[in-house]
Amino acid sequence: MNYWIHVKNSLDQAMLHRERCIEIPSTSMRSDFWEGGWFEYSDRETALDELENTGLNQLVHCPICKP
Repeated sequence: MNYWIHVKNSLDQAMLHRERCIEIPSTSMRSDFWEGGWFEYSDRETALDELENTGLNQLVHCPICKP
């Protein structure tokens, strides 16, 4: 199962999602420094490490898919 991190730099927030979460956009995504973006990871441990390394203050888990 893959995990996704949605980085929202403007809100100082990063959110962890499971691969089939309805929040993940189905179209290709772009990312940039100011807006953030969506980033995919192949396992939960790597995703959690990257979530902590985003440097953002609000690190949350998706309330819908509860990864």
